[in-house]
Amino acid sequence: MHEKNNLLQAFCKFLLGQFVCKLLILCIIILAPSLYAEAQETDTTTIIRNDTTIQFLNPKAIEKTLEGRKLEEILEEYSDRNIFSKKLHEWLVKSSFEKSAEINENSGLPKELIGKKIRSIDIRHIQPFGGSVYDTTATNNSWLTRVGNKFRFETASSVILKTITIQEGSTINRADINDSERLLRSLSFINEARIVVWPHPTIEDEVNISLYVQDRYPHAISFGFTNEKPSISLMNKNLLGRGISLAHTLVAPSFRIGEWGFRETLGAENFLGEFINFEIDYSQIDNLKLISGKVQREFVLPETKYAGGMTINRSFENPTLRDYPSIEWAPPLDFSRQNFWAGRSFLLNEDKTPVRSNFYITARLLDLRLFNQTEQTHFLPDGRFYYGGIALSKRGYYQNNLIYSFGRTEDVPFGYLSYLAYGYHSSQKLKRHFISYHHSWGRALIPSKGYLYLSGDIGSFFNSGKPEQSFMKLSGEYISPLIELRNSKLRNFFELEYVKGFNRLPDEYLYIDEDVNGLHRFDYKSKIRGSEKIVLKTEQVFFTPHEPLGFKFTFFTFFDTALLRENPRHSIFEQTPYFSFGGGLRIRNDNLVFNTLQIRLAIMPRVPSGELPLSLRTTGESIKDFRDFVPSQPGNPVFY
Repeated sequence: MHEKNNLLQAFCKFLLGQFVCKLLILCIIILAPSLYAEAQETDTTTIIRNDTTIQFLNPKAIEKTLEGRKLEEILEEYSDRNIFSKKLHEWLVKSSFEKSAEINENSGLPKELIGKKIRSIDIRHIQPFGGSVYDTTATNNSWLTRVGNKFRFETASSVILKTITIQEGSTINRADINDSERLLRSLSFINEARIVVWPHPTIEDEVNISLYVQDRYPHAISFGFTNEKPSISLMNKNLLGRGISLAHTLVAPSFRIGEWGFRETLGAENFLGEFINFEIDYSQIDNLKLISGKVQREFVLPETKYAGGMTINRSFENPTLRDYPSIEWAPPLDFSRQNFWAGRSFLLNEDKTPVRSNFYITARLLDLRLFNQTEQTHFLPDGRFYYGGIALSKRGYYQNNLIYSFGRTEDVPFGYLSYLAYGYHSSQKLKRHFISYHHSWGRALIPSKGYLYLSGDIGSFFNSGKPEQSFMKLSGEYISPLIELRNSKLRNFFELEYVKGFNRLPDEYLYIDEDVNGLHRFDYKSKIRGSEKIVLKTEQVFFTPHEPLGFKFTFFTFFDTALLRENPRHSIFEQTPYFSFGGGLRIRNDNLVFNTLQIRLAIMPRVPSGELPLSLRTTGESIKDFRDFVPSQPGNPVFY
């Protein structure tokens, strides 16, 4: 009991001594929007696909009266008084009513069909090439299209039926329609999904469902880099139409066959229809020798009660350790890593509603063992880590496109997540406690003003009551609405991140390299490092209308700047900033499982002596995903 009191006192002193000012800012910026989100729990969200206009309606606000008059009448009366009242009327009333009829027509499920019994579900497969779930009459009869569509297995109907949340004999509702489409689109081998509900021609209380599903072409060959070595990969993302993936990678750093390596990966998504994903990885490369297995089940739906995962990794040689990427290691890294976690979710409101709230309880065990490691630091982060956490989440989704993808429907999450975690680290050398807190919030701005995401993290280990490896991270992201530019469309992206480390270990640093949320094409980890950083990244993406053979082209420009506190005796604002700016081209075909081909030129005016300030590189990039408001395993987050 005395130890726990000392721990609590130490944590309070730590917060008051180091974080109090910035924590107040965090509360104002992040917690206040959560209260605003609570007041809008009846918002309905939709998307007009042609111009991706986001529109919200708040029935409570629309129906609210004041002294016998409706709110919109009062706002209209005062709309010509000044510019503020005019804009308030446009944002809260005018835009909503102008689009209300269009919203009802595009809601996906007419009100008169809600609650009726599902008589039959008809699955209609759309071929990857030449077809569309939104226009089933669209065809392409070229010989290349016919050959491509034949040399594959279409996704089995049983796999699709095990993914969706609707079934024959149940009643229909809008939440099940939206959830089913979202779950299908989340599968890497599915390009697009659409559900259409038809009234039964003779039975008034029943409906029929047509489920249109378009596969991605499962076969792929790609050239790139595996662990910084040139490689070629052959893969199939949907083996025999069962959602099983198989990939073979050949790594060839030189023309000497003796130096070649390989990597084999086997995995599956939604295994046995339980939303379980697994992956087995075996690598035999010059600087990477490992075998690992992973089984994972996330809280894919608010109604999902149980989630968890297991990862077992034996690395005989590895350049990195994922739990401590900020520590410098002398290769080779020889370690075993066993990670287990489980969680229980409790739904706080009625199910089958568009926006749902949950309370979560999670637990985790991480067993990390290092072998043949030289004493390069005063502390080796091995041993057993026990974590537990509680979380409160509220989430919903709306549909949009031309954000991170090139035209397919994207399910954008909105809501908030609060996550409090406690941990205990036990090893031969020390025993210490851990406390952390995370809060994130995001939603589309009303009406059609873009998307805003904010998050904050704070936490620390405590060794004999003294804080160590402490951190604070604040981040924000804004995505603008689409801007029409003749036949093309423009979208702007802005990211701002602040990270600071307190009482870090001697060999732990922050970097501004690209692979750790830093500047584009910055790769000077061994020469530029510090203990505090601010990174601002902007990107402008131009979506072109040209689609030869289904390949879509986007041009982009970017400008990044960062402040890194390299000298601990000076404030971060006294440091000379680093820059990276340039542009490039991205090419993608959503019908294929290939990564996005990216050609990018970056100019970096300030680089270490002897380094080139230019970088021209062609890479394969995976599509960025949205940060959802769902807790995963508790524990010490990755320190960047």
